[in-house]
Parts: sequence; C-alpha cells; structure tokens
Amino acid sequence: MFLSIRLIKALGFFALVIPMFALAQPIPLEDVLKERSLSAEIFNKTLRGEVAFDAKNPAHIKAVDVNARFFVYRVTRPEIQAEPGKMDSIFKEYESVLKQLKTKADNPFNTSFLEKILEKTKEIIPNTSISARINAVRMQAMCPAEIANCDLAGQKILPDQFMESFIAVLQKSPDDGMKLYALKGIRDTYKVIRPMAVVKKASSRVTLSPAVEVKVAETLAKIIETPIVYPVGTAPEIVEGYRVLRREALKALAQSRAPISGEKGRTAFILAKFANGSDIKPEPRLDERAEAAIGLLNLRLQDPDASEYNMEAALYQFSSFLIDYFQRFNSRNDSDAEKLFPWKYYAARITDALDELNKEVKNFPYVVEMIQKIGLGLSDMEKLDKAAVPQLATFVQSKAPASLLIYKKIPGTEVKLHGN
Repeated sequence: MFLSIRLIKALGFFALVIPMFALAQPIPLEDVLKERSLSAEIFNKTLRGEVAFDAKNPAHIKAVDVNARFFVYRVTRPEIQAEPGKMDSIFKEYESVLKQLKTKADNPFNTSFLEKILEKTKEIIPNTSISARINAVRMQAMCPAEIANCDLAGQKILPDQFMESFIAVLQKSPDDGMKLYALKGIRDTYKVIRPMAVVKKASSRVTLSPAVEVKVAETLAKIIETPIVYPVGTAPEIVEGYRVLRREALKALAQSRAPISGEKGRTAFILAKFANGSDIKPEPRLDERAEAAIGLLNLRLQDPDASEYNMEAALYQFSSFLIDYFQRFNSRNDSDAEKLFPWKYYAARITDALDELNKEVKNFPYVVEMIQKIGLGLSDMEKLDKAAVPQLATFVQSKAPASLLIYKKIPGTEVKLHGN
C-alpha cells in the first residue's frame, strides 16, 4: 500500500537529495526480459518445488538472479513511476511470488531468492530517484516475513543480512520514507525470529548475532531518543510526521526480547519512559505509549544479565500506563481523535502479550498478581463501553517495587510515575 500524499509531505519525502547519491540511472530492461523468458520454466519449477533447487547449478542460480533483477530494476523506470497504478501492480506481482515461497517451506530456493532480492535492492538504494530508492527498501521490507520458509542455513544467515541493510538505511538515508520501510523490516525480522529463538533443539535456534543485536538496539535508541525541538509555528503535520516515524521505531524496538543491548541500547528503559509519557518532547501520542507498553511485556530476563534488569519496575510502569489508558477510555469524548483511536485493538494486543508473558515467566508472583488485577479491565474494555480499574490502581499504589531502577546496576534509570 502506498503512503498518502499528506503523510509523504509530513515526513519530508520530497527533501532535497544529498551528495551521497549517484545520478539517477534507470536500468534498461530489454536484456532482463529476454533472459527471464529463457529461464521461466526452471524458475517456476524450482519455485514450486517440482525440481529440487541446486545452488551449484548455474542454470538455477541464473534463473533466480534474472527474476530478482526483473522485479527490482523495474522500480527505477520513469515510465513505471509516472503511470498511475503501475508501481502498485508490480508490487502485487512481487507479493504473489513471495506468497508462493510458503508452499514449499525449508526450500533452499527461498533462501537464494531472498538473498538475490536483497543484493539487487541494495544496488538501487544509491539512486537519486526518490521513488526508486523508497520502493527498493519497500521490497526489502517485504522479505523478512518469509525467512521462516527458508532452509535452516537461510534462517540463520538472512536475519543478520537484512538487519544490517535496514540499519544502513536508518543511519545514512535522507528520506523518512526509506526509514519507515526499514523500520517495518526490522520489526518483521524480529517477529519472525522470535519463535525460532526458543525452539527445543539448540542447533535449530535462530537468533541475531550479538553484534547485530547491539547495532539494531542502539540505532533505534538514537532515533527515538534524539530530541527534536520544533520552533513555534511549525506546521502540525510536520510534528505528526515525526511522531509517526518515532512510533514505528518504538514498534520495532518493542519486538526485541532483550532488555538491554550494548551500552546505549537500553531498550527496557526507553520503553518504560515512553509508556510513562513524561518529560518527552514532542509529547508522545497515546499510540506511541501503547506500543512502548506492549514492548515492556515482550521483554524477558536474560542470562547472564550484568545490568540486573528489574522486571518488577518495568511492569510497574506498564501498570501505571494501563490505569491511565483505562481512565482515558472511560472519559473519552466525541472528538475525532478519541472516536477514531483503536481502543479495543490495543486492549486485545495487550491481552495477547500478557498471556505470553504469563506462559513464559514462571514463579514470578508480581506478574501473577498484576495479571489478575488487569484481566477484568481488559475484558470489560473489549466487550463493554467502560473498563474497571479500581483493583489495578490499588495494586499499583500498594505494591511499588523496592527499586524503580529499570536496571538495578545502572544509576539514573528510574522512571517516575506519570504526573509525579
């Protein structure tokens, strides 16, 4: 789906090009089309699994390569960029191929195809055509969801490769449009590998390398925490565009299970601050706070943990957010913002995250008691027009953790309750 023109302007997608990009070069397609026609049969058969893909077979490799070029290079063509609906049709065609990867899971073909898409899109990113480079990252961002359908070798190598590319976009790109898709790619990469990180067979587990995990956390932290002060009179859509980008960074960070990565990737502390919502400029919207609060529920105790992540303090901040959320739901009015806010959608997501936390975190009395108090309010919110909060409010007031430090061994990581 394409982004609206209003949001594109708000996010600055029409910014001036900076010197890091080479001259725009639409890539000729004549030879690609000829080669694709010649390799169509072998590509389709290996895609469907009718012929076993052989990474040492030149014909198989060429078929994958030329099809990757066919999909990627078209985004550089001015005539395609200019024709209404044409780019969207290309993405629908591309998406249909990605969907077919699901029909033959554990297939080395799938790994090869995703690798080639990554390789070809990285060729396109250094391009002065805004449309070409945004759509190149958009193509990349659609790939991580299919990593689970690759063979084990692909599952182990592709998450790091895609994350490295998304990080490069976030660190170097002048376009917020590219950054939005890179953030989506990071979020989806985390989502796909989370269940693969906890499988019983150790040799089959899939995780990011420690170095990449740190890079991702620190890059996202920088985006979220770098203060931006807008002068008086700044157009509201500019500020809202920034909040949209920050929210997507929070959503990506919220998929991580690690409370801290490296020195600057203080994931739990960042999420706690945003769930709380105090002392942040520009002030976070409610959806930003909700994404951060859900992220706190996704975090898990690590072993070893030199920082001593304080799960009680993090969940205390989550509970405080939820009381505020319930109260705002109960007192909501007919303003457009409050009528359109997806209250029950977030309530359902919070319920799902709490269920997962309850299953995976055993022998943690604070979690058990908190969930008991929260459950009634969430159930009411999903079914009724009011949410019960007295039990949770009493619990938060009477069960403050011994320490509000998010990391017991890192001074300065306490977060005061909202409004204090």
